[in-house]
Order: sequence, then C-alpha cells, then structure tokens
Amino acid sequence: MKKHFILLLLFFIITFSGFAQGNSMLWKISGNGLKQDSYLFGTIHMLCPDDFEIKQKCLDALNSSQKVVFEVDLSKPENMEVLQAFAVPDPSFIKNFTDSEVRKMDSVLLAQQLSIKLLDHVSPVTMASLFSMKGFNCPDPTKLKSYEIELSALASAQGKTIGELETADYQFGLLKGLITPKLFMDWVLQLDKYPALTARMVNAYKNENLKELTALIEDPTWMSVEQKEKLLTGRNINWTTIIPNLIKDQGCFIAVGAGHLSGEKGLISLLRAKGYSLTAID
Repeated sequence: MKKHFILLLLFFIITFSGFAQGNSMLWKISGNGLKQDSYLFGTIHMLCPDDFEIKQKCLDALNSSQKVVFEVDLSKPENMEVLQAFAVPDPSFIKNFTDSEVRKMDSVLLAQQLSIKLLDHVSPVTMASLFSMKGFNCPDPTKLKSYEIELSALASAQGKTIGELETADYQFGLLKGLITPKLFMDWVLQLDKYPALTARMVNAYKNENLKELTALIEDPTWMSVEQKEKLLTGRNINWTTIIPNLIKDQGCFIAVGAGHLSGEKGLISLLRAKGYSLTAID
C-alpha cells in the first residue's frame, strides 16, 4: 500500500498539460542512429480495477524491449525507505493555519470521512495522496491498480532490467516543497470537485484522447505556472538528457505520467528536437 501513496499523489498534482500531438498514449522512438526502437508510454498512474487495462500494443512494446524505465523504481527497497521518511508527520505544518481555517478544513474533511487531525499522524504529502484516493471513488479504494506496479511485475517476470529517470529522494522532496499551506487548504476546500474531474480524466485517458486531457487541465485552478515548471517542464528537460543514453544501444520501454508527453516542452517535442522520430502507436 505504501507504493500506492506516491502514485496517488502524482496523479493528483502531476496532471496533464500542454497541447496534444496525437491521440495515443504509446509512442515509438526511432531514428537518430538507434540500434533498436524504444517506446514512450504515458500512464495515469492509478485506476479503479474496472477501468484498468494494459493494451496489447503496450505488452508488445514491453516484450520487445530489454529494459523498462519508470520515473522512480518503486521495486527498490531503498526507495521505500525514502517514502517512509517523507510520510512522517510535520508538527509545524498545522501551525501555519488559524484556528478558524483549521475548523473550516476539518468540516470539509469530516464530510469526506477524513479529519484534519490526520496531520498528527501522517505528512501533508501522504494526506494529499488520500485526497487522490477519494477522487477515484472506487467501490474499494484499497484495490486501486497501478500501471507502474503492474508493468514492473511483468518486467521482473521476464527478467528485464528496471531503471529510473530520477531518484525517489528528489521526487518526494520536490512534492513536499510544492505542498505549501495555501495549496493544501485549496485542495481541501475543493475536495468535492475531484470525483467529477477524475472521472472525466479517466475517460479521456481510456480513449487515449490527449487533446481532451489537455483541455481539462488548462484551467489554472488545477495547476499553477510554478507547478507546471517544476513538476513537468523542468523534469522533462532533465529526462531528455538521460533518455538518449538509455536508448542508444538497447530498446527501452519508458513509462511516465501522461502529462509529460505533450506540449512545447513535453517529451515528444523535446526528443524530436534532439533528432529522434516519435510515432504514435494506434
């Protein structure tokens, strides 16, 4: 269950930005002297079991690759230790709110079968992941399925090497730094909006409609300019300095949040700018 917390949080705040460049979540990377094609797959991180599906084209791409690469490799024990450290409560966080703000947030949370007192036991990062779980509105939220976890299991069963694009410490630290008291309170006060938004995003994802995903999230209510720069643009630029070395001599199946795919500073555009051909796989 600990692995699910960070994936839920990533779904919650690393949404979908930029303009669409094709309606597919799977892209072939070829050309530019590559010895073998690689693949770029956009995930939604988590889905209710009834919505979850790994399409045959993704299985084919994974099967033909020698290495599977994630944002962070959640199968590494040391990454779980980092996650545990970031789950520890921060007693000073609640002190950023007035008594009136605490009461207001608690009233909203109680209606969602939660409580502001959870901050006595878990970090704001972990609590935000619980907000994400509420957004999915699954019959049994403990049975949410993860693309990263399922794909990792498939790769391990085939004896494939698993890699990561960044360290868990960096990723969790970035998320912790972005969860300001103001942002936390904004999330709490908008909790009732997340199920409808999540349902629309899930539907767009299942239909592989990048354009619709983009339209849903362009509203600055869901992602500020600063968040987009730190969570998406900056990381995309960094990843495109790493990916060329990964795919140079072997086929890789690279799975990242779908929000990283499109846009002027998305992975598709950035990799094309480096000379690679990226083709949508229908």
